[in-house]
Amino acid sequence: MTRKLHTLVILAFLLVPQLVFSQKSLKKANKQFELKAYELAIANYMKVLNEEEPGNLECIYKIAEAYRLTNQPIDAIGWYRKISNLGKIKPEYFLNYAHVLKSVGKYSDAQRMYLEYKNTDPEVGEHFAASCDFAAGLLKTAEKYDLNLFGANTRYSDFGVTFHNGKAVFNTFAYKTKSDLDQVESEISTPGNKLVYAQEFRPKFQDNIQALFNSEDVNKRFIGPVCYSDDAKIVAYTKNRFVDGHSFVTDGDVDLSIFLADAEFNGSFSEGVPFKHNELGYSTGFPCLAFNGTALYFASNRPGGYGGFDLYVSYYKNDEWSYPTNLGPKVNSTGNEITPYFDDQNLYFSSDYHHGLGGFDIFKAEVVNGDWDYPINLGKTINSPSDDYFFVINKETKDMYFSSNRIGGRGKDDIYIVKALEDEDLVIAPTENLFVPKAVSLKDLAETNTTTTNPLVATVSLNEEELEVKEDVEILEDAEMEIPEALNLKDLLKANTSVKVDLKDARKVAFGEIIKSSPRVYFVQVAAYSRSINDMYRFKSLVQFGNIYKIHKSNSTKVRLGYYLDESEARDVLNQVKRNGFSDAFITKESLNTSEMELAFSSAEMNQGDFRDSYDNYANNVSGTYKVRLASYEDPIWFDVGKVKDIGSIEQWTKGAWTIFVLSGYSNLTEAESAKRKAINRGFSDATVVIDKGGYLEKLGSN
Repeated sequence: MTRKLHTLVILAFLLVPQLVFSQKSLKKANKQFELKAYELAIANYMKVLNEEEPGNLECIYKIAEAYRLTNQPIDAIGWYRKISNLGKIKPEYFLNYAHVLKSVGKYSDAQRMYLEYKNTDPEVGEHFAASCDFAAGLLKTAEKYDLNLFGANTRYSDFGVTFHNGKAVFNTFAYKTKSDLDQVESEISTPGNKLVYAQEFRPKFQDNIQALFNSEDVNKRFIGPVCYSDDAKIVAYTKNRFVDGHSFVTDGDVDLSIFLADAEFNGSFSEGVPFKHNELGYSTGFPCLAFNGTALYFASNRPGGYGGFDLYVSYYKNDEWSYPTNLGPKVNSTGNEITPYFDDQNLYFSSDYHHGLGGFDIFKAEVVNGDWDYPINLGKTINSPSDDYFFVINKETKDMYFSSNRIGGRGKDDIYIVKALEDEDLVIAPTENLFVPKAVSLKDLAETNTTTTNPLVATVSLNEEELEVKEDVEILEDAEMEIPEALNLKDLLKANTSVKVDLKDARKVAFGEIIKSSPRVYFVQVAAYSRSINDMYRFKSLVQFGNIYKIHKSNSTKVRLGYYLDESEARDVLNQVKRNGFSDAFITKESLNTSEMELAFSSAEMNQGDFRDSYDNYANNVSGTYKVRLASYEDPIWFDVGKVKDIGSIEQWTKGAWTIFVLSGYSNLTEAESAKRKAINRGFSDATVVIDKGGYLEKLGSN
């Protein structure tokens, strides 16, 4: 055997085990992906890329898909972008990439991808390309709704409201716990959604929210959404395998089935009987009982439909459910139609195919001459570029409820309440693109480096107008929103980098929470000054009702308490504030504008120790408190709380359009330096120790 041949044989023996190991890791990741264990699959795909095959196209595409299916569009976009440089691309890449771009409002870039997909499927490609023009036009229509967050939303997924005997029944992945140390309620997430209810919904006052079933009854997880008959005697529910934050439906679903049961007066129910027309090997779910329980609308991906999930109806006749009837090609499409709701007149449902703003949009269909008419998109505010579904109407209050994973909520999926505006209150939308603003020039910053900015800016300019409200409560409404222009895709894909913003004149706006974009909220205004105010201590007693903010307007400073998502809660707080001696207090309602806000007192900080001492230390501390500046962004959406929440308390600061994230809770420089090193190791390469001197951040000279 020649030396050359001998060398080749040795190399072959060395490479075969590595190849087998690589194939084993890839096979394991693919199996996890198939079982919808997307987080585990991502970790193993990354292992293949980092240790074995850096350019494995299958791994990169599956990682992008996993992020898409777990509703993490920014991460998905970054991985889809890598694929374009790696050779032959599967046609579905263009379609799924376009869907994700559309879900963040990048309509022109999504349209280009849809037109690429048109080469593979002309009908579908052209349909979605046209839907981008529809979406851009829809954003320019008049505003028709007033939107508010449902008060019990958590940092996990909350979805699927229904009503039963005066109770709001809904699904949540959050489980209440009580710490043995401080006896403070907290929330954790465990597998499986849980049904809860509230007699009266008051944001932040959640003592009246109860589990629908005994907490020890583990069999009551993975149940929901539910729907009760009008007489509240029958309930239809879905048995599911939902995962917190993941898509509710995917291709090839087999996990959903419908059951029916007798409902107790409190809304609970025993094990029901399976719906006669559940289809083995397919999913049947999202039931809606209509006509007092004699009709059952639902979604299913069974054979014989027009696409993925279609909508069907079955009628209860002669003590049995009739064979389901497909609602036809005007309602159903080649995509997915889910979460039907029928109010005995109109059918409401969500679709990811009919023309909309992105993801799932909510539609209404009417019966005309005995047949379903083409569905109508319910418009912006109810719909967004993200997923919007689980629409329902409270028949007593006429309020509309739905769920969405849009930006600006508290958790992964949140519940929203919508009221129709009166004609005189309609607001004409601006002509600019609402969702993707233009990046800010770095020349406008006092101090920058060469790192790239994050692009999504939501700068809100507020003008207050006085409106009369019943019970002598004055509410001030914001009248205008300044919406910047769209930027190019290249900037959007640089999502996890930050800019070094000069800390001078930065203001603290949040402690222990992140303020993102938001629907309009309520404040209780307790004072207003024509100049800046330094003596805030006289308002300290009000912190028991919520955070106290300074709101810096052009020629004034206003002291406000809040913020509150529900008007009834704001009114309750107002009454208590007046009883505490602030008789001139009143309510304002406006969009959050962090560039004007400054957190004076935080109720969360007050609960951590003696308030008097903490205030004195904060306001009068000459030497300062050590903290860690993490990163600065144009929009707080880009900040990943999960990376650092275990190494300090999160603080949000603002300077103009820039959001600065800071870690606090360190008693000395050594602790702060340790936290800085951990932050750097977790991806915050520009982390640095700073000193908070009574509300002013300064760099540490030795850094």
